[in-house]
Amino acid sequence: MNQPIRWLKILGFILVCSFTSREASAVNVELRTELQKRREAIAEKMGQRGMLILFSPELRPYSGDVSYEFRQENNLFYLTGIRQREITLVLMHQNSSYREILFLPRRNPHRELWSGQMLTAEGATEISGIEKVWSFSEFEPFLDSILYGQPYRTNQYTQSNEYQEFFKDLAENQVTVFLLLQEKPGLTGELNKEFQFGKQIQERFPGIQIKDASKIFSQLRVVKSPYEIEQLKKAINITAEAQLNAIGRLRPGKWEYEVEAVIEYVFRKNNSFDWAFPSIVASGPNATILHYEKSQRQTQEGDLLLMDVGAEYNYYAADITRTVPVNGQFTEEQKLIYQIVLDAQNAALLLVKPGSSMSAIHRKAVDVIAEGLFRLGLINDISGNQYRAFFPHGVGHFLGLDVHDVGSGKSLEPGMVLTVEPGIYVREDSKDRLVAAGVSQSELKDLNKALAKFMHIGVRIEDDVLVKEDGYELLSGGIPRNISEIEALVGKQQHLE
Repeated sequence: MNQPIRWLKILGFILVCSFTSREASAVNVELRTELQKRREAIAEKMGQRGMLILFSPELRPYSGDVSYEFRQENNLFYLTGIRQREITLVLMHQNSSYREILFLPRRNPHRELWSGQMLTAEGATEISGIEKVWSFSEFEPFLDSILYGQPYRTNQYTQSNEYQEFFKDLAENQVTVFLLLQEKPGLTGELNKEFQFGKQIQERFPGIQIKDASKIFSQLRVVKSPYEIEQLKKAINITAEAQLNAIGRLRPGKWEYEVEAVIEYVFRKNNSFDWAFPSIVASGPNATILHYEKSQRQTQEGDLLLMDVGAEYNYYAADITRTVPVNGQFTEEQKLIYQIVLDAQNAALLLVKPGSSMSAIHRKAVDVIAEGLFRLGLINDISGNQYRAFFPHGVGHFLGLDVHDVGSGKSLEPGMVLTVEPGIYVREDSKDRLVAAGVSQSELKDLNKALAKFMHIGVRIEDDVLVKEDGYELLSGGIPRNISEIEALVGKQQHLE
């Protein structure tokens, strides 16, 4: 290699590394600031009293001595940005110095040999901004000391008045420990780790109240910050690229698993942490199965292919569905169903704005679908629940750290991100569903012709939407939805890098 060219390449590499390092550092600063704001907001919701304890989940066995890939508990990640297992976070915002304490396992050479480098205390602080990072082995002695009303002595002497507000509440039986308790375990349901831990505290330290922190997180996580919206947009853009690549390679004879492989390759190629949920790639009659995941059918001439997929980026989820003809042309029957679903989605999108509600958006989609089904002769009454024989699910859900994220949807606010996903599915059991909705056998005979005409057609269109001050932004608008645009896309070869 020519020597000057060689040095130019080396210099270029150094400059790129320098830029990347500065860029990563800027992101870290932004994330640390974000995490600090979140922890302060949680403290406000707690009333600046008591104690919040969050545990990372345990590894889940897959088979034998193999475990599923570890994924951090969402709320713990929301407050720390740390993905490592075996960490515990304690928040006590009434303290003066020891308000945030992160308990971290010590680095273990044997474990690192098998599983990779573990975080140091300095590394955990760099990510989270939490200054007090102690050994995981100190958590139980710390908690014992504090709940008995004694300051915990670390290698750095703790002032005796550090926990005075907490101890005052302790003396008056006013201490509350916030944990993530599962919803409604009932009398016989298995109790999660946090529920059992709370029970243990109450048995050994009478007078301490245990409260569920889930509602606090739900209130805070439902409205996304600008940083979170950027992560969601990255996940959505990766998913859009995957959908477009898959659509461009469709033709009759492709196996569902081949299409799924294209989609998930694009995820990985773009550094998507994983899929946000198991990919749904469903052709022909499989498109009428809401959560079909086998991907084992070979597509046929005249099939529709439904792709409900979502990348996950930095733990934030996308969720986009497109339904396309594998040969590039919708049949007349498929067009009729597809257009009703698209009309329902467009009508529902107009209601995505501050002050609206998920129920109002759903109702609008139902109205359009019911009218369309009646027009096609698939139902004979638009005022009842006959439409549910063909549209059995809700029109959307919130997006965030979970693909079905927290939030009630009673009143939309700017910064919320949700899906809008109407669908129609004509199945063999649609007849039974119509009968369950009150259709008589004689009325069913009048509907049989339409049922046969549209049998095994399944269409869902799903987009990710940001609520804005003046309405909404269609975040997944980069993937066409109109019939003519979809037909123009199918079969075009788009080359993966």
